[in-house]
Amino acid sequence: MKPQIHLAGKWWPLQKEHLKAMEAACHEEWEFEAVQVLSEWWSSELKIASSTSGSTGTPKEIWHQKKSMVESALRTIGFFDLNEGTTASLVMPARFIGGKMMLIRAIVGGWRIRIERPSRLPALGVSCDFVAMTAAQAFALCKERPDVWSQLQMVLLGGSAVDRNVIQQMPEGPVVYESFGMTETISHFAVRQLKPSLEELFRCLEGFEVRSHSDGTLEVILPDGTSIKTNDIAHVNSSSTFQWLGRRDDVINSGGIKIHPEQVEKALAAVIPYPFKAFGQPHPTLGTQLVLRVHVPAPPVDALRLETKWITWAKQNLPRHHAPKKVEWKELNQTASGKWMRP
Repeated sequence: MKPQIHLAGKWWPLQKEHLKAMEAACHEEWEFEAVQVLSEWWSSELKIASSTSGSTGTPKEIWHQKKSMVESALRTIGFFDLNEGTTASLVMPARFIGGKMMLIRAIVGGWRIRIERPSRLPALGVSCDFVAMTAAQAFALCKERPDVWSQLQMVLLGGSAVDRNVIQQMPEGPVVYESFGMTETISHFAVRQLKPSLEELFRCLEGFEVRSHSDGTLEVILPDGTSIKTNDIAHVNSSSTFQWLGRRDDVINSGGIKIHPEQVEKALAAVIPYPFKAFGQPHPTLGTQLVLRVHVPAPPVDALRLETKWITWAKQNLPRHHAPKKVEWKELNQTASGKWMRP
């Protein structure tokens, strides 16, 4: 089956000869971004550039061989068994690697893909077989449009770690996976299932391997034999499976105690029904204190009761000195690709 794309209110054959007509029909910036990606893909250049999201530093441009991107698309298609005729939706910005790879998978796999406006609440009006989105988008969709969520067949979450409260609040419906990767690895290189079964370990896609570096960080061996040393702390169970623990550059040293905020977030997600982040804040005696920022436009009327409840729970269930010292009720910022940013 030949691939098709729904763009600017119309279905088009996903082929180079229709590119100019698609561009002429576009009116919104996000539509033009998708056309620009396709234009770059069908150009004579052998490489294509992608910008990192900026969630862990200054955004930078990374170039990938188109051949390697095709191989990446085929690995995903094979892992998830996404055959010709698969219906998919792109609800993330096309200019980042996650969006670009959705378009390339559609071309390589012979899919029918709808391009939707990137937003906090994805506009998914019809059922589809496969959609990739951020955890923040999934949280909004589950909370505000559970009827739409239940129509999806398979969801791939990426961009940042998925909070346990998001997983717990997911209505029944699609099979849900969490992806692990970065722009340097051409989107994800490992996945774990969240629904209907919750897997603790990430599994590498074919061709990738992992090992633990001497400082405890995760090292990824790419299909071509080269390797990437990450800033991610992980427990490597085998050459193809690992458990993610957090990021080395996020470690908080509070009174000599090293705290991984991601592990605190993972535990507290069981009792906090809002998006939130743990972070370090200067303290006169501890050097740095652990603080929670809960994503709300304004504190709820029972804010003090909730703060007491969560901190008490943390003292009873987390390692010693890992309970937050205070709670902030303040909106979190997001990157352009939809990731919640740590304050």
